[in-house]
Amino acid sequence: MKASPHSRKFFMGAVLLACPLALGPCLFPLHAYEETLTTEDIQGSLENTKLNEVFSQYLATVQMYDPERATRMGLHGADAALTQRTAERQARQLEAFKRLRAKLGDIKKDTMKPNLRVDYETFDHMLEVDIYEMQNLGLLARRPQYYLEPLFLVYQMMSKDYEDYNTRAANAIARLKAFPDALQQAERNLARPPRLWTLQAIKQAGDALDSVSDFVPVFRGYTRYDPVLKTQVDETMDKVKTALVRYKAFLEKDILPNSDGDLAAGEYTYGFYLERLHGLDMTPGSAYSYAKKSFKNSIKALNKEAQNIDAMEAQEKGWKGVLDKLPKEHPPAGDVLKVFQDEMDRAYQHFDEHKVVEFPKQRLLIKRMPGFMASVLPYVYYAPSFALDDTRISELFVLLPPDKTPEASREKILASGFNYAQIELLTAYEIMPGMHLRSFEASSNPSRIRRVSRQPIVANGWACYAELLADEMGYYSSYWSRFLRFYVQALRAGRAYADASLHTKRWTPEETSKFFQDNLYFGKAQADAEVLKLSLAPTEGLSYIIGLDRILQMRRYYERTEAKYFDLRKFHTIFLQMGEIPIDRIEDEMKRQKREEKKIIR
Repeated sequence: MKASPHSRKFFMGAVLLACPLALGPCLFPLHAYEETLTTEDIQGSLENTKLNEVFSQYLATVQMYDPERATRMGLHGADAALTQRTAERQARQLEAFKRLRAKLGDIKKDTMKPNLRVDYETFDHMLEVDIYEMQNLGLLARRPQYYLEPLFLVYQMMSKDYEDYNTRAANAIARLKAFPDALQQAERNLARPPRLWTLQAIKQAGDALDSVSDFVPVFRGYTRYDPVLKTQVDETMDKVKTALVRYKAFLEKDILPNSDGDLAAGEYTYGFYLERLHGLDMTPGSAYSYAKKSFKNSIKALNKEAQNIDAMEAQEKGWKGVLDKLPKEHPPAGDVLKVFQDEMDRAYQHFDEHKVVEFPKQRLLIKRMPGFMASVLPYVYYAPSFALDDTRISELFVLLPPDKTPEASREKILASGFNYAQIELLTAYEIMPGMHLRSFEASSNPSRIRRVSRQPIVANGWACYAELLADEMGYYSSYWSRFLRFYVQALRAGRAYADASLHTKRWTPEETSKFFQDNLYFGKAQADAEVLKLSLAPTEGLSYIIGLDRILQMRRYYERTEAKYFDLRKFHTIFLQMGEIPIDRIEDEMKRQKREEKKIIR
């Protein structure tokens, strides 16, 4: 199609401006541009420029008002500051986000290319979720654990390698110096949080007090040759301890007696997350039905697999009886990290030979988890690199029993969490072909929007799919690893069922805890811990099963439509490199790319 007169005039002026006479004549023909771009192309390019400008303003706003979140994004201009946890700061940030969303609404997205319209939609949802959470969740008043988050962030800053070590250390110390003030802000803000949240924060503060010494090694290189700096670090850590003692006492004395807040998000908030965070066309009621059916089916599959393992035991005691016979052999505590490293190397080699996924060219450090993380994180936790960092290093934190743990308790922890079948499953889920591979592939997307967006359905769904893929590719060395995969699949379906039931107020917290005790044989403390985790992140529990199901649906579609030309490795690579966009948009984008490929071939 020939360019319109309007598009010709626009580009003639643009080229003349780009090639002023003082610089001599242009060395390229003007007609090449005249015949290539239409008015629609020009308008789309302009709107994309506006989108980038608004997103840059968004990043600058985050760095100004929430420097801790900025660090986690990979923006390091305010790494020496902590987020001010005040109503005034939050109100200013909220107004800034509203203005940015109004600017975003002025962009004519229909003129943009399809992939850029996806970026626009993803960014719009990010802003909408930010605004909704600041207006409705009462973070400052209801979440006592929010005030303890700087400790984890400081530790991560020192673990990664995004800039000079001494600069990171100086910024981390500055944040630790400001930490007592953050805890004092909590004393002005907190009011009537849910009881479980307060109890968790009390435990977290206690764990932090017990494990403050974990910070000393990370600053050793900073203080080694300078006694003044060593004194500064020691004095700062003493003030951190004093502040933690005060905060813990404040929570126990002033907050816990009045902790009667509601754990459940409510049907409206749950539906909002389904639609705007995840981009799903699903109501809370349909999410509940979906999770209930998934749990029923997964228990049926678990019982069937138990029959394959030990038919007599399964007949007599069900899947729980077979699970209790899981071999308990495990590495010594001192060797667990090395065994994870060896298993990671084996997984890399195994999947490289099978050619079903790419090789993650990104460093992964396997570390012992500091004690202050134990209250809020799984016992094996993958921490991806900061989204926008150029130097990308991820970490796998492994919670080992403390050295002072009695031998019997230590043995029980190692046998249940670090038996060899469990380590295989964890490696597939967390590292290869799981979360670490996904993080590496997603980071290759050039869109900054897609790198900082969060999409739990994609991330968690892929990690579950990775366990299945490891099974299909013969990675597991024992049938017990396969059985464990069926067990954790049932556990996740149970969490999804409980998540939807709790947050839509079909179940009380007590009924939710009873569900885990009666159906998954958890002790009360373990069941209450599940309720706590679900309460802090509505729809997170649901995201695992939906993500897995949707990835499998996509794969079956391409296996069916491409038949003998289906390339599993290509499918995985295209899926992962879409970055952090909703699962429905990934499906649409993959189909669009497929159509464009066919046009090129013709």
